[in-house]
This record gives sequence, structure tokens and C-alpha cells, in this order.
Amino acid sequence: MGKDEERRQSILRWRGLLYGERLRTRIVVLLTLILVSVSMTFVQLGFLGVGTTGDFTGYILMLLVPLSACALLLGKEWAAVEGALSGAMLLLHARLQPLDLIERYFITLATSVVLYALTGLLLGLLFAVALRKDPRGPRRYVYVGLICLVVSALVSLYFYTAITVRMVSLNDVTAIIALLSTGNPLIQIALDFLLTLITCIVADKAVVWHASTRQYVTMRTIFRVRLLVVLNLVFFVVLAAGFTGITVMLTDTAFEQIGGELDYLEAQYKVHAKFNDDISDQLSDDRLREELGDDELSDWINEQFFVPALQIVSVDPTLNGYDFEDGSVFYIENGQITKSYNDFYPEGSALDEEMGEGYTQTITDLARSGNMAQTVYSIVSLEVDPTSAELGYMRVASPMDGVYIVIVKPATMVFENRSLAMLCTSLSTLVLLVALYLLISHLLNRVVAEPIEKTNASLASIMQGNLDEVVTQVGSVEFASLSAGINSTVDALKVLIDEAERRNERDLQTAKAIQEGALPRTFPAFPNVEGVDLYASMDAAKQVGGDFYDFLELGDDKVAFLIADVSGKGIPGALFMMAAKAEIQNYLAAGMDVADAVRATNSYLCANNEAQMFVTMWAAVLDCGTGELAYVNAGHNFPLLRHGRKGPWEWLKKKCGIFLGTFDTARYRQEAIRLEPGDELILYTDGVNEAFNASDEEYGNKRLETFLAAHNDLRPKELVRSLREDVATWAEGTEQSDDVTILVLEYRA
Repeated sequence: MGKDEERRQSILRWRGLLYGERLRTRIVVLLTLILVSVSMTFVQLGFLGVGTTGDFTGYILMLLVPLSACALLLGKEWAAVEGALSGAMLLLHARLQPLDLIERYFITLATSVVLYALTGLLLGLLFAVALRKDPRGPRRYVYVGLICLVVSALVSLYFYTAITVRMVSLNDVTAIIALLSTGNPLIQIALDFLLTLITCIVADKAVVWHASTRQYVTMRTIFRVRLLVVLNLVFFVVLAAGFTGITVMLTDTAFEQIGGELDYLEAQYKVHAKFNDDISDQLSDDRLREELGDDELSDWINEQFFVPALQIVSVDPTLNGYDFEDGSVFYIENGQITKSYNDFYPEGSALDEEMGEGYTQTITDLARSGNMAQTVYSIVSLEVDPTSAELGYMRVASPMDGVYIVIVKPATMVFENRSLAMLCTSLSTLVLLVALYLLISHLLNRVVAEPIEKTNASLASIMQGNLDEVVTQVGSVEFASLSAGINSTVDALKVLIDEAERRNERDLQTAKAIQEGALPRTFPAFPNVEGVDLYASMDAAKQVGGDFYDFLELGDDKVAFLIADVSGKGIPGALFMMAAKAEIQNYLAAGMDVADAVRATNSYLCANNEAQMFVTMWAAVLDCGTGELAYVNAGHNFPLLRHGRKGPWEWLKKKCGIFLGTFDTARYRQEAIRLEPGDELILYTDGVNEAFNASDEEYGNKRLETFLAAHNDLRPKELVRSLREDVATWAEGTEQSDDVTILVLEYRA
């Protein structure tokens, strides 16, 4: 597979920042983002205008916020699904409850479902290209920013192109309004870019934080975060439902109010019509003229008709009592506007010519059905100020054939109380949810978190070895059962531990007896050899240890002796010690030189050292007749040699090779010195010079030198015992941390 194909496959496989999470988690994130999109749509935030009603400087495609987060977190496929569903809800809202001119005329399949599905797919693909190698630092956010900018520009271009295509099917008035209502596309691009960039950065930071802290987050924190997310979603849903409910209620109220006004105007119109008919009938009555004469007829008409007419005219709603704040009221007779005070509906104009072909038929249909319809509203002529247009709600009454009374109220009037109602709803919901959050958090602490923390504290104490700890959390059946289970388990564990300790004690006693039996304990060490006095002892830090010593007669007036320290303690150290002791003893007894015996022992230990242990050793062969001492120091502590009964102690600081059991190719060099009568040699393990007291101070080589200098007159047995007592006194009763082994040899000749 070539590099281009690998790159293509890596892009296709990219599934978002949450790809490693469980499927259930990703589904929850998807549903949450869809719910946020739906809530934003029904709160009229999916397509938000910036500016004043009818005079927007730009629009923000707010649905890009959850969509960009979905593309970054879940990948292109899921983002396309989220975009399609969000667009479908936007389209449904525009069909059922459009709340501005853009929703009313320009939210179509192309500008909702298709637009957001393609946008989600495009965002996912671009994130896959930019983030497939997981760049870090500023470069990562530069890539994200460029993607947000490119997508914002393409979405705006697509949106304005779709609007242009849509305007072809609309009449001239609506096209002008729509064109002027969409705002500045550059402002839209900038606003969309900023929102999507901030969203993606926050989402990315949240994923990084989650990945770095998920192992250390407490259950209380997890619960509170999830509760906060759920309550936020509830808040969104309540706002969406409240906004929709308030809108429906205010729309119904407007329907009733406009209907009442139409009934009143219709009644007034009929009174005027009857009055005019009565005057016409009287003036055409020749009999009345003959009875009263011309002079009396004039006075009679004035008294009977003109005074009531003035009273009727004074309450004519088309002349008094209405202004622009009440919406627009106009009369239509025979297809012409006969009375109006709004320049958007000029008096004397033909309705279809002014408002568009088919408008008269729309008025006729509304009069017959009694329904309320959405239309364009403007307080002035669009030619004077086209940006004054907004969505309006219109009802029509027909007092007689060919005559229509029309009332149009702008959306700002119909929904003037919606902001206050939503503010009250939002605040009350927020207060309720905050109280609910605090209450649930408190209950979580009291009922769940605190008992669990106390139980964990008891378990931690038990894990540290305090088996007398008792779990007492019994606030509920579950915790009572858990506490009883833990306490029962600990009790059973204590019984098992006691049995194991007793069994182990017996095993250790047996091992100790075997180990002590393996070390020579009979003194004098060489009853058949004159001129040599040797004494040794070993005190294990545990019941069995890893230190050992040995001595044996070789014949021809020669003796061998050694001291060693195994890296391990306890039974493993004792077993390794036994193997090392047996091997070196066999090789020395066979007459091998010290160096050859040590080398052969090392080869054996390396070949059978699965536990990766090692042993330091100081071994020697002494010719008692000549005083010739041949020795090998395999990584052991330096011994001290005293020349003569009153001579100073000196260190034998020559090392002849590394410790045994590590490298089977190690080589060992043999050293030789000559002992004079009265010379004394002391060998020891690091349990002597590395013993610590209660102040954590080490016994050390200097203290050893001082002790030996003060006890020049002691023979081997007394010297070994005195040194053991001095080390024990120094330790001041602290637990022995290492085996203490000492061997002293005196050459007498």
C-alpha cells in the first residue's frame, strides 16, 4: 500500500477525538448535541439575527456550534447524522411556527437538512485531514481555526446562493424584504468562525483534560459533572418548551384580540352602511318634501341625521383610536384599499398591483375561513424604508360582499411580552435547577459519597495491615450488607493469617534448624591442626538468613575458611546460601585453588539462578606450617588484619572479582599474603558496618576500627562476642535489618 493510499485510509478511519471511548458514551454525546440543537431551534437561537428587528447587521448560524463539536468529537459520519437531524427540526419549526421573515420564506430543505448534513460531513473530513497525526501546541489550533474559517465561508456562500435561488419564486415585495433582512455575509462569516473556533477549542481541551484526569477523578466529581450536564439539558428543554408554549399562547391571544377588534369594526361598518341607506331613502321620499317644504325639510334632516352622524363618525375606528402602535387597519372595497393610515397599504391603490398578484384571493380566503395568517408588515412604504419590514399576523372580516376589513399586527406587538415571560421562566427554572443540583449533591454526599469514602478509608487501613479495623456503615441495606461482608471477610482473613503464620513459624523453625545444622558449630574449629584458632557466628535478621561461613581441614597442614552474604533474606536467601555453600565446600575439599573453586562456584550459580540472586564471598586457604594465606575477595566487605598481638588493624582492600551468580564468564584473581605468629584476621558481613540505630545513624567502618583498636587483647571467641554486643548496643533495640555474621582467625604457628 502506497503512502497516498495509507493517507486516504487514515482519513477514512478517523472517527473523532472520542473514538477510543465506549460506544454508549459516544451515543450519549451525539444525543446530547442533537438535543442542544433542537432546543436552540425552538428557542429561536438556531438562526440568530444580530441587530434590531428588520434591520439585522448579520446572522449567526448557531446550529454550527453543536455541529462543529460533533464533527470534532465523533467524526464525519455522526456529524452528518447530527446535521441532518438538526436541519430537519429547523425545517419542521419553520413550517409549523416561523417567527421571522427568514424562517417564513427561506428555511427550505436546501437551507436546513442538506446544508447542515453537508456541513457536518465537510467538518469531519477536514478534521480528519488536519488531526490524523495528532499535532500539538499552537499548530493544532491553527489547523482548527483554518477549518472553522473555511467552513464558515462555504456555509455562508451556500446559504446566500440558496436564498438567491429561492427569491426567484417569490413576489417582488417579499424578495426585497428577504434580501435586506439577511444582513451582511462578511459579518455572518466572522461570527460563525468565532463561535465554531471557540467551541472546538473548548471541546478539545475538555477531551485532553478528561483523558489526563480520568484515573484520578472521584465518584463525587463524576456524578456532579454528569448531573450538571443533565440539568443543563433539562434547562434547554424547559426553555424550548416554554418559548414554544409562550409563543403559542401569545399567538392565540393575538388571534382573539384581532378577532374582537374585527367584530367591533364590522359592527361599526354596518351601522354606517345602514345610516347611509336611511338618508338615501328619506331624501328620495317626495311625500315628505311636500309635507314639510324645502325650508322645514332642511331643519328636519339636520336634526334627524347629521347630529347622530357626527356622533357615529366620532367613534369611527378607521379615523380615531388607532395608530401605528396598534398595527395596521385598512378597508378594501372592490379590490382597492379605501381607508388606511399605513403607507405600506396606501389608500386608493389596487390591492393586487400594490401587494402582489393573488393578494385579493388571499384576503378573500382568510375572510371565509376566519383564520390568522402570517404576512409581511411594515409601518412605512418599503420604497421609503425597506428595512422596516418584519413578520406580521393578519385577520380579515367581511361585513358585506366585496368589502373587507383587514387588521395586521407586527410580530413585535404580538410577542412584546414574550421576553419578560421568558425571563421569568428562565430565572425560575434556573433557581429550581440550582436548588435541585444542591439538594441532589447534598444527598449524594450524605447517602452515597460519605459512606463510600468512610468504607474506603476502613479498607485502606485494612490493606495497610490493620485487621482490627471494623467497617460500620449501616445507613442502608446495601451498605449494611457491604459492611458485614467486609467484616466477615476480614475475620476469615485473620483466621487464615493466624493459621498461615503458625504454619510458617513451624516451617521457619525447621528451616532454621536445617541452616544451623549446615553451619559448623563445633569449636575449636581445627582440633587436629595446631597454631590456628578460629571462631565464627551468624545471627539472622529473620529466622533464616542469607549469610554463611564455613571452614574445613584440607590435609597437609592446610585449612580453608570463608564468609559470604547472599542478596536475599529469609527462605529464598537460605536456599541460595545452601547451594553456594555446598558448591564452594566441595571444590575446596577437592583440592582446587581458591580462585578456581570460586570460579567453578560462580558458573554453577549462574546456570541455576532463575531468581536472579547473587552472593558476595571472601574465601581463603591457609598453610599453617608456613603462614602462607591465599585468598579471593569476590565483591565482599574488606576484612581487617592485625599484625602481632599489639599491632594496628589494617584493611585488606584488594578485590579479586565481582560477586557470584551474575556473569558466568567472570574471572577471579587469587591474592597471597604471609601471616606471622600472633596475627589476627576478622571477616564480617555488612550487617555489622551497616547496622542502624534509632537515629538512623550507621555503625560504619570508623566505629569498627575504633572498636578493634580498643580490643587488641581479645582472642577470636571473645572478639566475636564483644563485637556482636557492641553492634547490638549501637542499634539500641531497633529491629535488625540484616544478617550479622563474624569470623575471626588467629595464627599462632
